[in-house]
Amino acid sequence: MPMNKLQKQITDFLIENGAGQVGFCKLGGAFADNEFGMTHAVSYTVPLSDAIVDGIEDAPTHTYFHHYRTVNALIDRNSLMVGFILRRHGFKYVPIPASQSVNGLQGVFSHKYAAVNSGLGYVGKSGLFISAKNGPRVRLGTILTDCADFEVNTKILECGCGSCDICRKACPAMAITGNTWKPGEPRENIIDAIACSRHMKTAYQKIGRGAVCGICMKVCPKSKNTVSR
Repeated sequence: MPMNKLQKQITDFLIENGAGQVGFCKLGGAFADNEFGMTHAVSYTVPLSDAIVDGIEDAPTHTYFHHYRTVNALIDRNSLMVGFILRRHGFKYVPIPASQSVNGLQGVFSHKYAAVNSGLGYVGKSGLFISAKNGPRVRLGTILTDCADFEVNTKILECGCGSCDICRKACPAMAITGNTWKPGEPRENIIDAIACSRHMKTAYQKIGRGAVCGICMKVCPKSKNTVSR
């Protein structure tokens, strides 16, 4: 995908500061009518440490929880810095928090929507975003903007889980339905987010007060194989 100078500046900054992939998309459907009045999104992944994720067995570890928070802090900083770049070029920006719930179990804007529509991967049966480069072992960053100068992605990747249901069998909350994700379908078709959250808060209260799990991410075969594009 060809890039203009601003697009390249943003991409180079993010890659130099830990991003694994960077993409751009135009907001469509319900997301076009967002509360911020923004028209486009910059989406990027930050890969997690395989050594730390591999340490997850039947529960998250204290090290994983710390890593999760540290990567989120990096994403928040990077997204703010990209916003400063956009502002210097005369555009508005909204950095979406890396991890924030404002409407129950949902954030102010869907990182997964931006990542999927930017061509960075798809949503797996686990409900996790599956990066084309690093599988599910990533955190997502998103910056909304009114900059319409980007060359944007137009190809949406289909779910590549096939008949695999390893995550469903491994989920201690039995929250994963095993259904295949399709763009535009409600999250409830693939995962019971309430059951997932309830189990974490109950079973892992002593590890980050029940804010993380990571078991489905650890067992996913896509963690070891990149997604075919």
